[in-house]
Amino acid sequence: KTYVVVWNELEGGQELKLHCKSGDDDLGLRVLKPDNGFKWTFRPNFWHTTQFYCTMQWGDGKIHRFDIYIWKRDYERCGHCQWIVKESGPCFFDPAAHAYDICYGWKP
Repeated sequence: KTYVVVWNELEGGQELKLHCKSGDDDLGLRVLKPDNGFKWTFRPNFWHTTQFYCTMQWGDGKIHRFDIYIWKRDYERCGHCQWIVKESGPCFFDPAAHAYDICYGWKP
């Protein structure tokens, strides 16, 4: 099994609206209060094409999108994938560094 958790670390105590999906699963809309997270588990598919993407919204209502799990990128690096969401983008927890130091920008 693979575990994914997404934490709301937005500045200013904002709520994060999070909606994650894959080709097979819609995890529904979640509203995360500051410093709260949403966790789910799944088994990557046989074809190694499992991908979950999330849309995220806060403050001014602009929608941001990010591929939170891509088998090719994430299978080797995490069985328990942890992310924080900041206004600048999501950051991945690097177990070797014990820090959320692998950060990405938002997809256009």
